Amino acid sequence: MNSKDTVAVASRSFSKNDFLIARLQESYSNIHLNNSGQTLQGDDLIKFLKAADKAIIGIEEISNTVLDKLPNLKVISKYGVGLNNLNLNSLKAKGVKLGFTPGVNKQSVAELAFTLALISLKKIHSNHIDILQGQWPQEKGSELYKKNFGLVGFGNIGQKLASLIQPFQCEILFFDKKKYTKNEMSAICKEFHLNPRLVHQVTLSKILNQSDILSIHLPLEDGTLNIIASKQLNQLKKNVCIINTARGGIVNETDLFNFLSHNPNAFAAFDVYEEEPVLSNPLFDIPNFFGTSHRSSLTHEGINAMGMAAIKGLDDNITLK
Repeated sequence: MNSKDTVAVASRSFSKNDFLIARLQESYSNIHLNNSGQTLQGDDLIKFLKAADKAIIGIEEISNTVLDKLPNLKVISKYGVGLNNLNLNSLKAKGVKLGFTPGVNKQSVAELAFTLALISLKKIHSNHIDILQGQWPQEKGSELYKKNFGLVGFGNIGQKLASLIQPFQCEILFFDKKKYTKNEMSAICKEFHLNPRLVHQVTLSKILNQSDILSIHLPLEDGTLNIIASKQLNQLKKNVCIINTARGGIVNETDLFNFLSHNPNAFAAFDVYEEEPVLSNPLFDIPNFFGTSHRSSLTHEGINAMGMAAIKGLDDNITLK
């Protein structure tokens, strides 16, 4: 039991999870939870973390300004998989260690991406509401079987999604900045029971031209901001289904709106947006768009896996170089 270090849990969802709190209390006795029900920002976040030696951070923005005012902080452990809300250069400069487990929620996110793909193909996103309104629409959808499934990003989640697609005998085309060797691909195919004849690393342009379904699985960083914009969208098939469970800002939403408006047979299903929560987004006003509220990792299993990884990261962490 560590009674020396104070742990501040900034994440509001972790702070109301009895299972995770109990697991954390097994290792640390000095714990502060964010019971405000709010995502802490700026001065409120600084005040909350001021006395902490270690912190569990979810979506809270840890900027250089915040870190400058937290001289006692020694460790930040990430609750979740994205690091775009952490200023890694500042962590490195100030010697703050990072606890992080990549891909800890891959099953939950891959399952939602798979679900959104089926919703998009089957055109069933509004069917329940139609029936409640006294309508009985008979719009035709499409099968997933033997479609070209494009994955923009082939890390933990992209690979897991490929395994879910495998039984449908799709051609899986993927783009990734990492060039996978033959041995690496052989190991991935073996681990996820993929048919190596159906999995191909190709250029982004080829994926855009050939995909029937395009699913985004990239981190949000300088090189991926608006990586799918007007030029790229216009390379897609006119009946393409576009899925984004990664991060808002990777797909330019204004350009996507224009693309969907001019291509009524295309469809997009997103879980993430440039601005969240979504209060006013014109994408929700067009019939060939379906949105969920950034909930791809919100399963009981996914939350517990992320929380346990964050607890582990308080002690099992790295010094950034």
